[in-house]
Amino acid sequence: MTFRWTMRRLHRWGISRHKLRGGFLHSKLGDRLLEREMWFPDRESLARAWLVGMPVTAIPFLPLQSLIACGVGFYFRANLPVCFLLQYLSNPATAIFQLSACYFVGRLLFGDSPSLVIEHVERVVGGIVHAESWKDALTALSWREFVALYLGALVLGMALGILGYFGTHLIWRDKAKRKPAKTAAPKSEDDPPQPQA
Repeated sequence: MTFRWTMRRLHRWGISRHKLRGGFLHSKLGDRLLEREMWFPDRESLARAWLVGMPVTAIPFLPLQSLIACGVGFYFRANLPVCFLLQYLSNPATAIFQLSACYFVGRLLFGDSPSLVIEHVERVVGGIVHAESWKDALTALSWREFVALYLGALVLGMALGILGYFGTHLIWRDKAKRKPAKTAAPKSEDDPPQPQA
């Protein structure tokens, strides 16, 4: 799945700059919705998409993640397809790694020793992953574990977002702009005629 494939798919679903022009969303959100940087990544809009998308992705069990990320991304002029696609980093296949990292960071912020936290991670995250639903998983957590999980998600998401922002600026190099060709200044009528060779 490439970016070009994603853009073609969005175009088929009616989500493209040309199909949105004059529609309901355009009338409500204005011309910002049709700006090129919102749909095609450039250095700054891609960096903003990382800065906005990663904190939303890191929050576990957040309903409507894609809608929230695109709404915040729209406000900050981030690239909307990248904000949308970043939300797929948080999925059932990556849940065990995401929840473990968030819980680990949260407990470290509470001042617990890393060896003690590692012992608790397997029990807590295993209980969350094997729960029947996300509501059962959250009610099974104690207050301290719940706060540690979400505090870790907030800090980890912001750290990854900031790293992605500056990493994009370091990696993405803008093409050198061509200098315009020098044109001869127009001759005025007061200039003396040049002798012909």
